[in-house]
Amino acid sequence: MGIWLNAVSFNIIIKMWLEKGDWELARQVFDEIIEREIEPTVVTYNCQIGFLCKKGDVEGAKSLFQDMVRKGKKPNAVSYALLMEGLSSLGKYKEAKKLMFDMEYQGCKTAEAYRMLVDMQIASCNPNAATYRMVVDGFCKTGEFEEGLKVLNAMLISGHFSHVETIRCMILGLLDKGKIEDVCFVLEEMEKRKKRFDFESWEAIVKDACSNSIVVYRLVDELVF
Repeated sequence: MGIWLNAVSFNIIIKMWLEKGDWELARQVFDEIIEREIEPTVVTYNCQIGFLCKKGDVEGAKSLFQDMVRKGKKPNAVSYALLMEGLSSLGKYKEAKKLMFDMEYQGCKTAEAYRMLVDMQIASCNPNAATYRMVVDGFCKTGEFEEGLKVLNAMLISGHFSHVETIRCMILGLLDKGKIEDVCFVLEEMEKRKKRFDFESWEAIVKDACSNSIVVYRLVDELVF
């Protein structure tokens, strides 16, 4: 009596070989899935994409990603996150950022961006500074400043910090929402890391804060001390 294996069973076997670092055997199992006409899942692709990105074979990972799309499988936030991380690690930031916009266009909501960073950390694929910055920037551009702040917190925990321009955008958005304490927290973190706004940035922030005297006093305190 033969043993019938489904896609989930094959995924476990593929992951096992990848954890052992044996790409050839993992690929043989994947080829067997295709030969048996068993439909691979997104997980089948993701574990291979993640492995190739860690090994620096981003072109191979991109090829698998494209193959998944061609076969009608919709990449999830983890698929995009793994490939974005791989591209960022090679300094291909523009291509990684383009992929993030494609993620949103394909229906992966921006709220999934924060979740994908968590998924990457769980998978021991720690996002680098560029990946975090792209996600923060994406939230700021869509007006989801509080979500951007969550990612900024994750950045700080991992030892990274965002670009000053992105921080300026976030602060202005938080001010508009009346999130005074959050603004002060970001300013304090900037001070700790010796990050400074130029005069134009401070001018924009102070003008935006003028409708709230408490904010003005706190900002003046930051400027003076």
